[in-house]
Amino acid sequence: MNKFINLTFSIFLVVCNVIYANDRSLPNIKLALVGPLNGIYSAYGTQVLSGAVRAANDINAAGGIKGLQIEIVPFDDQCNPDLAIKQAEEIVKNGSFNAVIGHVCSAATLAVSNIYARANILLITPTATNDKITERSISTLFRMSGTDQQQSSVAANFIAKRLKSKRVAILHDQDLYSKDLADTVSEKLLQQEVVPILYQGIARGTRNFTSIIKKLKSLNADAIYFAGLYPEVGHLAKTLNVLQLQIPLITSDGAAVNKFINVVGNADNTNSIIITFSDNPQDLVSSKTVINAMRNDNLETIGYVLYAYAAVQVIAKAIDNTNTTDNVTLANWLHQHEVDTVLGKKSWDTNGNIIDSKFNACILQGENNLVSLSK
Repeated sequence: MNKFINLTFSIFLVVCNVIYANDRSLPNIKLALVGPLNGIYSAYGTQVLSGAVRAANDINAAGGIKGLQIEIVPFDDQCNPDLAIKQAEEIVKNGSFNAVIGHVCSAATLAVSNIYARANILLITPTATNDKITERSISTLFRMSGTDQQQSSVAANFIAKRLKSKRVAILHDQDLYSKDLADTVSEKLLQQEVVPILYQGIARGTRNFTSIIKKLKSLNADAIYFAGLYPEVGHLAKTLNVLQLQIPLITSDGAAVNKFINVVGNADNTNSIIITFSDNPQDLVSSKTVINAMRNDNLETIGYVLYAYAAVQVIAKAIDNTNTTDNVTLANWLHQHEVDTVLGKKSWDTNGNIIDSKFNACILQGENNLVSLSK
């Protein structure tokens, strides 16, 4: 383990039986993985690390990449753009990494993408959905998820057409990801002649939502859209339940973690909350074997776990087919080819966005059970 992972997290990895490649007789394929591995948002980093390590172990067990083993080296950015920049600079300076998986949060990914681009390092983010990330024509940057343009359309359509809401409150947690998403949902609601009755930023770390809910009640809100991460969204949902207010809550992909249930209180209180999420691995035939194997090992499989798994598959396939680890060559190959992954066949446009990706409205019915609603 490198110096960026503390003893507590190292113990966690051992307990979960995560084994890194350690055969130093071969020049391992080293992949840096960057995300929030400690702190309040570590649930996201745990998802991504778990999926990436599982993919590396599965590929290594099958012979590796032309006999070479994949090694995942984790770095912790805590979803903090400033720390993300320091980690990215360290990865580039190190010079031994063949590609980077991450970053997890959109603000961190946006902050570092040019650093990797200048060094011609292949960057695949399994999770970051903000549209700005792929609007700068960086040829070595790719997503595994969809975008917030897609996510916002699903949310707005659900609110306007399924719920037929007319008095919608829009909340966000003031982060790049959340604010931009809230803005886009608001715009798409206006296109459907639904004018939000409230638009308000909530600071990350907020736990007391009583005053906000009183305001929503006084405004006779008939739906709430909260673009944010699971701790804040969870505490809002919990307060709604305590006050016994039956206002529909729609939120974003940041709620697709098992810990969301713990914050809300229990699974019964989450199965009515609408979560927009990119192609749900639970629905795919291509993911069943991996999902079953990971669940047998008591590992989380919802959210972006399998998106990280797929990112490792994509890098491995590119190296295998080009017989090189040159990142520019790998990126060019990915722009021109379709890759079989645990998420099905994936290909990318010139900006690195997944072609034919989509979001769905889902509900979380207990741990590891994200269920897509019928359209």
